Amino acid sequence: MRTIPILLAAALLLSLSACKQEKAEVAPPPPVTLTADAIGHYCGMNLADHPGPKGQILVKGQQRPIWLSSVRDTFAFTMLPEEPKEISAIYVTDVGKAKDPTAPDLTVWVEAHKAWYVLGSKLRGGMGDAEPYPFAEESAARRLRRRQWRHCPALRRGA
Repeated sequence: MRTIPILLAAALLLSLSACKQEKAEVAPPPPVTLTADAIGHYCGMNLADHPGPKGQILVKGQQRPIWLSSVRDTFAFTMLPEEPKEISAIYVTDVGKAKDPTAPDLTVWVEAHKAWYVLGSKLRGGMGDAEPYPFAEESAARRLRRRQWRHCPALRRGA
């Protein structure tokens, strides 16, 4: 008789531990190194031909990332109903590591939802439009914001 409650308790513990394992966060795959032949998803042009920060979206089951010539296009991709939704990771260029924010180091990436963004600056993105500029560190984002204070009303953290 005592065996049944013990077996039930063991089964319950196993099922609860299985639930906890399923909910454990899995680290996203690392960013992919940008190659000379990386083409922007929407513009069809080589990313190296565009100034400003870039984006890459890693879709589950695909070997190559979807390259985007701007952070703005990266955000748009996630909101458009016709684009894939099985996303493993989203990365944007970390502008904080660059000497010139319009020419960021395209080997340094930050997860989009962890980045700090400077909004409304006078800096332009890959296609010449207003662009959110991403930073891995809040202090670097604040420095750019202070330098452009008259033109830059907002600083936001990725969601």
